[in-house]
Parts: sequence; structure tokens; C-alpha cells
Amino acid sequence: MRILAIILLLFPITLFSQNKLSEERQREILENIDTEGAKMSSMQCEFTQTKSMKMLSRQMVSQGKMYFKKPNRLLWQYSSPYDYTFLLNGDNVQIKTSKSTQNINVQENKIFRRITGIIVDCITGAGLKNSPDFTAEIWEKDGAYFARLYPKKKELKQIYEVVEIRFNTAFTMVSSVRMVEKSGDETVVKLNKTKINAPLKDEIFVID
Repeated sequence: MRILAIILLLFPITLFSQNKLSEERQREILENIDTEGAKMSSMQCEFTQTKSMKMLSRQMVSQGKMYFKKPNRLLWQYSSPYDYTFLLNGDNVQIKTSKSTQNINVQENKIFRRITGIIVDCITGAGLKNSPDFTAEIWEKDGAYFARLYPKKKELKQIYEVVEIRFNTAFTMVSSVRMVEKSGDETVVKLNKTKINAPLKDEIFVID
């Protein structure tokens, strides 16, 4: 499930000054997110991931780049402090480290099929409105809106407490994701230098 942790990008949950919006307003915003996500053909950015574990006093920080191209091409590449690459191209996934390479056919692996679907939905925002995996709520904190996702399915409930996705003010792109696990561990991914719908060559997503 480490791969799902890659994508699920969020901010710390605090109760102060947070308000869940009315059902009507939530529907409006989810519709807006879905519409804007459908317009996205590609996305590229740099990211910083921070992992906080209850058993460790220090945080683990890593950095890298992400490239996404519709309908199902994704490159998530860590460059610091280690080399780790997750590459999705259609039905094929490649996971590469400095020591090994693993190739997986998504259609032959139910878990990977769902994980890759969740990853794409979270990157674009499209699909949150009627997600088969999460119940989505829209909250407001200090004038900014974010989606709080609660797992529906048993296998996800066993691992994740909640996932939060923060968008820019126009709801045209994801700016960060935070995932809280049942264990109390948290993963926060912040995106920066984001470009939407810029040309991306297919060669970026070639699986060896």
C-alpha cells in the first residue's frame, strides 16, 4: 500500500476554525472540482513529501517530480534522499529502485487496478463526486476549502483514517494531499511549480 501513500497528498487535521459546508454548497463545489478536473489533459510538478511516524521522533522528508497525462499515464519519481520511481502507462506499472525493477499488469492485479484509479482521481480531482472508494466532504478553514475523504471499503478502512485534498482557490488543481493512517502515521505531499495542460511527450512514460 506504499504506492497509495505516494499520491495521497494533505494538511494536518485540526479542529480549530474548521467548518463543514452545507450539503448544497458541498454539491456545488464537488461539481466544480469534477468539471475542472475533466478539463485537465496533463499536469507536471515538483513535490515534497513529509512522513511522520509515531514510533520515530524525526520526520522523513523526500522530494521529487510528478508527470501525469490523460487518460492513464503517470510518472511519480523520487530523487532525494533515494531513487524510487512509480510509472503507470495504460495497464502496465513499473516500480524501479536503484537495486531492482518490478513490472505489473494492472488488469491482472485487482489491488493495483484500484490503487491506480484512486491515484488518478486524486491528482485531477475528477471522480471525487461519485467515488466508489471514499465518501467526500467539503470543509472550510480560514477562508480556504478542502475535501475530506473517508474510506468506504473494508480494505481501505483498515489502513486509512482519513484523506484530505487541498485545492487552489479556483479548484483547478490540487495543491497538497494529507493521509492519516489508522496507526496514527501521517503522510503529507505538497505540490509546487505546477503546470496544467502543458505539452508532455509520450516518451516520458515509456516502460522498459
